[in-house]
Amino acid sequence: MNATLKQITPSAVCLAATTLILAEGSTSTLIVQQSLRNRGYRANQAEVSKWLGVVALAEGWAINDDGLFRVYNFPTLGAISQ
Repeated sequence: MNATLKQITPSAVCLAATTLILAEGSTSTLIVQQSLRNRGYRANQAEVSKWLGVVALAEGWAINDDGLFRVYNFPTLGAISQ
C-alpha cells in the first residue's frame, strides 16, 4: 500500500501548535512535527521550524530559545501591551 502524505501548510502548523499549546501549555518544533506526521502530513524538521516561526511571529506567541530548543507558548497577560 502506497499512502500519499499531505503537504504541510502554515494553517496546518498553526492548528497543530495551537492544539498542543492549549493541551500542554507549550510546544516545540519536534512535537509539532510528530503531531503533523501522526495526522498524515509529510513534515520535516526544517520546514516545520520555518512555518512555526512564521506562525509564532504572526500570532504574537512567546518564543523561548535556550540555545538547543525553541519552546513556543501563548504570551502571558502581563506581556501583552495595553
